[in-house]
Amino acid sequence: MRNRYNHGILTNSGPHLYSMDTGGSREQGADSPPVSGYMPRDESVAASAAAAASLFSTTPTYSSAYLKRHELINRQHQQQGQTAWNEAEKLSFEADWYDNQLEWIATIDQTYGEPVFWDVLAAMAPPFPRGEQGPKEKLAERNWAAFQPTRIQKLLKQDAMIREELERQVQLAREEDRKDYLAWKAANDFAHDILDGNRTAYLRVLEEMAPLQELTLLGSGLEFSVRSSSEVEVELDVNSQQVIPREAKVRTEAGVASPELSVRERNDLELKYICGSVLRIAGELFALLPLDTVVVQARDTKMNEKTGQEEYITVLSIRIDRKFFAGYHAGRERCLEALMHCPHRMVYDPGTGFEPVDDLL
Repeated sequence: MRNRYNHGILTNSGPHLYSMDTGGSREQGADSPPVSGYMPRDESVAASAAAAASLFSTTPTYSSAYLKRHELINRQHQQQGQTAWNEAEKLSFEADWYDNQLEWIATIDQTYGEPVFWDVLAAMAPPFPRGEQGPKEKLAERNWAAFQPTRIQKLLKQDAMIREELERQVQLAREEDRKDYLAWKAANDFAHDILDGNRTAYLRVLEEMAPLQELTLLGSGLEFSVRSSSEVEVELDVNSQQVIPREAKVRTEAGVASPELSVRERNDLELKYICGSVLRIAGELFALLPLDTVVVQARDTKMNEKTGQEEYITVLSIRIDRKFFAGYHAGRERCLEALMHCPHRMVYDPGTGFEPVDDLL
């Protein structure tokens, strides 16, 4: 068990990345001995990831709830420094925020990023054969060779200056070709690292592409641990105290009422959020990496009624296979019912909420 939570729950700090290998050189492969720890920041690997992203760019896919949240945040920021909201405007904003929170919880599993086809990237031909002139340099040389000064240019003695500029363009083109080739090679090598099961490359993808920003914006924390080339474990810090609202915001003819949510209502919202988040995590990871399995340990802080002390416990431990996820239809199946077909551990009661469970190994 790691010590991340020894000094309290960490939230909104972005994903933490772990590898179960020794640092991830390509030669080590997927069967190197397991050693836990933070991923080393290798500049060459980072450059490879950046090149991969530039050659096979994936535009982040955000849900409508996520986009609405940013609109609300912008609205809030624009209001700062201006005339303060009156009570009605303040309550209306709180109602919009509450509605957005409920929409987000209900639809968190319904948006996934586009898949990355690492095999296509690995098979991509170089921009030109190694050791030969690149296309940009060839074009610049043709322009240089084809230059014939006009009489006016000769008369004004501009021909030498123009030739000098054309020669400079050849040098610049040669440098651009060199950068293009290096970017291709870095991306190609990185794609091969992914296909070879290099776990450090896996972690770099998760860090650079940040597929789960929606969960961190909501307030949940994430840790990734690469168990093997085919399996990633994710620790989800639910942080229900921040994610799940305590009171509703109901619009009435008189304004906005704020009735407190019942324990059952809050438990139901947390159940929906956890199950939806688990499916979202699996979907994003299957889209980004050639995994067979995603294991999620969902943890939260709960009050132990016997001791009167808060405890950080596992509320859901689940193993999701790619084959199962391929048959899951987001929005048409209830998250909970779908997840019950996967190996899992969960003890839940609508009245009392979640009980602690042991992690799946």
